[in-house]
Amino acid sequence: MKFWLTFFLTFFAAVSWGIVISDVTFTGLETVEASELLFLVRDYVNVDLTDQGVQELAKKIFDTGYFSSLEPELISTDKGYVLNLKVQENPVVTDWKIEVTGPELIKKDNLQSAVVLEKNRALSIEKVKESLQAIKKKFDDAGYFLVEVNGDFKEGVYIFQVIEYALWEIYFDGETDGLDFSQIRKQMKIDTLKDFYTTPSILRIFTKDIKRCYPTIQSISSVMSVLSKYVYFGEETSINFEKMDIPGVDEKAAALKINVSLRKIIDDGKVYDNVEIAGNKLISSSELQSIIKLQPGQYVSNVEILKAMQNLIDYYDEKGYPMVFVTAQEKENTLLLNVHEKYVSSVEFDGLSLTKKYVIDDLITFEKGEALKEKDFYDTISALNRTQFFESISAYPVGTSDSTEVKVMINIGEKQRKFDFNGGIAWTPPSEGKQWYEGFYGEVTLATINPFGYGQSFSISGTLGLSSRSFSFEYSVRKPFELPATLGALFKYENTTDDSSVTNILQLGGNFTTLRREGHAFGAGVTYEQRYSSIGTENTLILSGNYSYDTRDNSIFAMNGKYLYTGVSKAGLFGILDDRSYWKLRVDARMFMPLYEDSLSVAFRAFATTLLGESYKISGATEETILFYGIDSVRGTSSVKDKAGWVGSAELRYDLKSQTIPIYLLAFVDVGGTGESLLQPDINVTAGPEMDIAIPMLGVIGFGVAYNFDGNWTFDNFKPFFRFGTAF
Repeated sequence: MKFWLTFFLTFFAAVSWGIVISDVTFTGLETVEASELLFLVRDYVNVDLTDQGVQELAKKIFDTGYFSSLEPELISTDKGYVLNLKVQENPVVTDWKIEVTGPELIKKDNLQSAVVLEKNRALSIEKVKESLQAIKKKFDDAGYFLVEVNGDFKEGVYIFQVIEYALWEIYFDGETDGLDFSQIRKQMKIDTLKDFYTTPSILRIFTKDIKRCYPTIQSISSVMSVLSKYVYFGEETSINFEKMDIPGVDEKAAALKINVSLRKIIDDGKVYDNVEIAGNKLISSSELQSIIKLQPGQYVSNVEILKAMQNLIDYYDEKGYPMVFVTAQEKENTLLLNVHEKYVSSVEFDGLSLTKKYVIDDLITFEKGEALKEKDFYDTISALNRTQFFESISAYPVGTSDSTEVKVMINIGEKQRKFDFNGGIAWTPPSEGKQWYEGFYGEVTLATINPFGYGQSFSISGTLGLSSRSFSFEYSVRKPFELPATLGALFKYENTTDDSSVTNILQLGGNFTTLRREGHAFGAGVTYEQRYSSIGTENTLILSGNYSYDTRDNSIFAMNGKYLYTGVSKAGLFGILDDRSYWKLRVDARMFMPLYEDSLSVAFRAFATTLLGESYKISGATEETILFYGIDSVRGTSSVKDKAGWVGSAELRYDLKSQTIPIYLLAFVDVGGTGESLLQPDINVTAGPEMDIAIPMLGVIGFGVAYNFDGNWTFDNFKPFFRFGTAF
């Protein structure tokens, strides 16, 4: 380099014994300020320097990256030595820009904030490096590792080139003979560009997000987690990414190659006198012997032993015991298969930054010292999901394959948004002679759930129909003062119009519900109700009790689990505040059964409610009725108020696995009706398709068409409907 050659020839003799430099000057500066450079070398001025010190001084200037050459010259003056640095600046950067090849996994605006390269100044190689590293770090921090960041300088413009690579597919290479890896591949729930482009275009619009095809550290970790469940892969198994050019595909892509090196139990085939199983406590040895399919005296290969080991692991998995591992060893002429069952050593939380642990600790079903069970993962995650306290929840075991103890980590994402807007709106074609808008009935709720981490929920609700309007405020808190219950309070005001008579209804109440144990919970409540209208004022005390059982995987849209609710309310009990006296009964039973993995399920519901034993002290008082609308009515029929009603529903639910927002396709059959009693309903039977979209903060929006089987096969029997709220 010109700088170093000139430097050594000029200074070797002069600074062998040390000199003092009184000033540093520059020749050749055009866009770089001398003051900026002098600040960097201020510690080298007016001090005794050797040749090494002068080298360090000059190197600090050169390392700014602004210069293509630097020639030092030592000048003797009356005031001492002056070091003059003759520099040649790099070309001037008139502008810079970022070019992204890919879907902009990180927005350009965000990437631009990482660039420190200055415009209208000499190109600084150091600032280019710093900018490239900062851009790459943004991708690293977001988990994207399959990204190239380069640069190019053309005609005064520096171009930062970002190339994002999608995952095309996963392939197995190496020692694959005798083994079927297709099942392993199916378990790798990772999105690929190949799957994206083989999905029909119309479905792709609704269900696929191409950004999901760009792998992250987390998604590749899930792939490695799947591999760790199989004994086939030896220590020398490796993975690497190979760039690919896919005809007809614009995106840059790479394939994940898994180079299989089989675990070696034996080098060649062998005959064993005995095959034994050890370490098993949860399943008997005789039961496991029938699984491995290895017999004494049988000639077995290394692959056959691996298959036997994997059969044991798979069998435990089928029984609901995950993460079990099997090792093999030869003991004289016996093949010993050691089963490493897993037991819970501890449970820890990660991400629980707001919610207090005592609020949710009863929902954790893992017990220290107990066997690790798949059911506990489902029960714990489902229970935490049903609280609606959290944005995301996951649970996973941490431990080594040959250990019997594992730690369970529960990863929680606290909600960032503090308010939810949801409710229910139903519309069905109104009866003849009414306007189209008379088919609407709606309820809207603004709620904040667990805003302070103590399990409180606040909600304000409003309902609007043609004959009634209401406003309510509800409050509940889970485990207040660590009590084993949820306590709640209610205030509600309702205004109804019936036959030109206006009634105002005021309700104040409180309730409690026991904590759910293995899905079971009990509740009770008391409500004071005052009604005032032109005919008088009524005061009523209403007592209620209920039992519920809930194992649904999701309270908004379930694909698995069961739900049962039975409730009874009694107005005017014991003759206290009994201007109104009646019994109200409600039963709601639901079942959700997966048919294919977690994508296809069938759902059933039976719902019934009725009023019994009514009496009113004030003559002419408006009688009690029950409103049937939304999920409590037959789809495609109008909302109605009546004394009793029931609905039976069956649905086939398909989760499109949308990568944008959850979308479900449904085929349904509803049968039910309302009337003066459950034994005398006006029966309606409808069936049809429906599409439900689960939107954060809004709940489920459903669109569908119901055909009413009334015996008249006409086009008019097709009734479009819309609903907004929760699915059953």
